[in-house]
Amino acid sequence: MLQDLPSDVASQHPQGQDNRMSRMHDDLIVEAAAVITVDPEWRVFAPGYIAVKNGRISGLGPTAALSADQTSGLVAKSAAQPAVSLNASPAAETAARRTTRRVQAPRAFIMPGLVNTHTHISMAAFRGACEDIPNRLTKVIFPLERDLVTRELTYWSALYCLVEMARSGTTTFADMYYFEDEVAKATDKSGLRAILGETVLGHAAPDAPEGYGGIDYARRFIAEWQGHPRITPCFAPHAPYTVDAQHLEQIAREAETLDVDVMMHVAEMDFEHEKFSKQGGSVLRYLDSIPGLLSPRLLAAHMLYLDEADIDLAARRGLRVAHCPASNAKSGRLICPASRLQAAGVSLGLATDGPLSGNGMDMQGVLNLFPKMQKVREGRWDIVTAREAVRAATLGGAEALKLSDEIGSLEIGKKADFILVDLDDFNIQPVYDWYSTIVYAMRPHNVASVFVDGRPVVKDRRMTGFDQNEVFERMLRISGECSSYIAQLS
Repeated sequence: MLQDLPSDVASQHPQGQDNRMSRMHDDLIVEAAAVITVDPEWRVFAPGYIAVKNGRISGLGPTAALSADQTSGLVAKSAAQPAVSLNASPAAETAARRTTRRVQAPRAFIMPGLVNTHTHISMAAFRGACEDIPNRLTKVIFPLERDLVTRELTYWSALYCLVEMARSGTTTFADMYYFEDEVAKATDKSGLRAILGETVLGHAAPDAPEGYGGIDYARRFIAEWQGHPRITPCFAPHAPYTVDAQHLEQIAREAETLDVDVMMHVAEMDFEHEKFSKQGGSVLRYLDSIPGLLSPRLLAAHMLYLDEADIDLAARRGLRVAHCPASNAKSGRLICPASRLQAAGVSLGLATDGPLSGNGMDMQGVLNLFPKMQKVREGRWDIVTAREAVRAATLGGAEALKLSDEIGSLEIGKKADFILVDLDDFNIQPVYDWYSTIVYAMRPHNVASVFVDGRPVVKDRRMTGFDQNEVFERMLRISGECSSYIAQLS
């Protein structure tokens, strides 16, 4: 599907071309059947190209206009969107722009990388364990983590899950777990971008033998990884029902001092809702009584048990929300009022949750489910259009992670995080509307290549940063070691 032209061909430009072109030399140009930008004008270039220089987008637009733009590589925003033409091969004019490497993908389209706003990727070792057991969190997950989670398991499980995520088009994610420094090492090796939170519990945890020991662990983790170009560390108190008000206030203060963010499960559980409704009227209003906690620093995952006053409060406090429709549906919980949060001005992104909660770690499943469940919840067919759903999985997720100035859409100057999606398959053709195709037809296997900072982290469905076969074999070994314990819990 992809043709990588040799460097001598990639660097040439037509004889007699304005010599100003000799000063324009990109690191990479990718030509494709279409470029879906998700920019403010919702531009689609079909066929189109994207150019990369020093890890950032240096040009994009219709291939036919590329040679005419001889000084900057930019395309006027008023350019008309061509009709979709899946059989069109990118025009030869792109040779006018010099580049070290050129990739031709006439049977694929380019779109922003997917952004997964809430995960626990090292739980991949336990995927499918003890399903359909009541009170699974306290009867299964906490004991299982207490007895089985180690540094080694955390690292290899993270690598394993990163293969699934990257190969399905995720370029940025947010994660919270134990031994989060091991998750950071795995993420760095993969080449993906991430916000990573060290989990804090009021009781003993795999990496903290005493309750609230995760706070000290988080401080060390933040000191080690703060300033990394792709990995941003933060605090991750588990939930209002596992971390008391005193320590939540302490975490809020320390996050302010260290200038880092906080992520937490909020208003997810029925027993949580019942408890804090008695104490403060609702989970969110209880948290609002804790100085400094409800602020733009907080990324709140789930947010199911909300009334209109809570939605207004979330907007006024500048909260950011990670919406996990698949894992919440699997647990038989309420449907998050996501469209109402968005209407109120709350930044909201989509998320898979962890491999033990939502099981699948590809964003396609979540993206497909999101508009359908919102339509059911509100009893309206006309909310959350396909275009709005695509935005939630890309730029909306970037906004929820406070990264929208850098990623989430394809615009000049932003980081070159994008994916190539193969159009040659039965599930994805025909294409009449790009956004509907992305939301309702695209599947993980359609993603062919993935770029972060303009570098391929997945090429032809293979990880470039490490041996994915080795990781697969390590997971088989780990699952074998865990199987007898899990059988006893079942």
